[in-house]
Amino acid sequence: MSEMTIKELARICGVAVSTVSRAMNDRSDVNPQTRTRIRAAAEKYGYVPNASARRLKIGSTDTIAVFIQGEFGQLLIEVLQHLEVAFADAGYDVTLSHVADTQNDHAGLVERIVREGKFGGVVFLGRYGSADREASAQLSRRLGEIDVPMVFCTTPDYSGSAAQHSSISVDDHAGARDLTAHLISRGHRRIAFVGAGEEPDREHAWALRLAGYRAALQDAGVPFDESLVVASVVEGQVYTMRNGYESTQRWLQSGRAGATAFFAVCDTAAIGAGRALIEAGLSVPADVSLVGFDGLDVADYYNPRLTTIVQPVSEIAQSTARVLLATMREPARAIEQVWVRGRLVEGASVAAPPAS
Repeated sequence: MSEMTIKELARICGVAVSTVSRAMNDRSDVNPQTRTRIRAAAEKYGYVPNASARRLKIGSTDTIAVFIQGEFGQLLIEVLQHLEVAFADAGYDVTLSHVADTQNDHAGLVERIVREGKFGGVVFLGRYGSADREASAQLSRRLGEIDVPMVFCTTPDYSGSAAQHSSISVDDHAGARDLTAHLISRGHRRIAFVGAGEEPDREHAWALRLAGYRAALQDAGVPFDESLVVASVVEGQVYTMRNGYESTQRWLQSGRAGATAFFAVCDTAAIGAGRALIEAGLSVPADVSLVGFDGLDVADYYNPRLTTIVQPVSEIAQSTARVLLATMREPARAIEQVWVRGRLVEGASVAAPPAS
């Protein structure tokens, strides 16, 4: 029989995962009756906390900080939920800090919070740094001087400096290559890429996906056409429905040569693109095919259901927790750059190009 997890024990006791973690670690901020009930349930069902992680906590702080900058979409929420469970199982609380792009000197704010906070470790979840590449590089160097283990989750450290921190992310390039190859296998040759960002940085998720798209075209001997790359029209909001909608709308109104398929930079952008296509009198997939990236729940409920690359969020979160806890245990260990392969899931949004 498989071992009981902290998430299962929390469900049985009707409490939050963090409450189970605090009760099992004899924290004083848990109601004594609740602590007794949780410990009794743990004994009854055979729940055993992660012993190595509990030993790691000795002499360390009880909190791991998670930073999210800018957009706070469904994908990051799902990863955060998995991170909270993984760290709670190891006996740690999680504190979340959201830094808005409109925040003045957001890089300085992040550095200040990390320096002043008493954290056992730090996770940067989602986009990191500044549109100013040199400013991001400086922040990365300053953070590297702080004696707190850090890991980047769902993104590499693309600050431009030599890699100083471990990172775990989906393989954006390989996923986009697979998705484009799938469209080509269905007969598509004119494939628009919707939602490209404005900053020419090859390590952003959208840029890695664009590079994978181009690689698949090259693999198939299909010439790359710059006019088929639909650039972002919403500054700082690449991974949004609005970006997909307004970018596709602008492209359709430009009178450019038609595309038979649209590859949106993410699922949310694909939904926005789909609305623009429908408003233009086009049917998906009868007139044009449409694909996304990320594998969000919303892709399953879009009509028609989106073909997409599913990010294995549980694996990404578990790898992030593993690497951070190992770094907390051994700060001088070598950094890890982990690329997790996504899975292509076919929906109903792709068909062969119309005969006309």
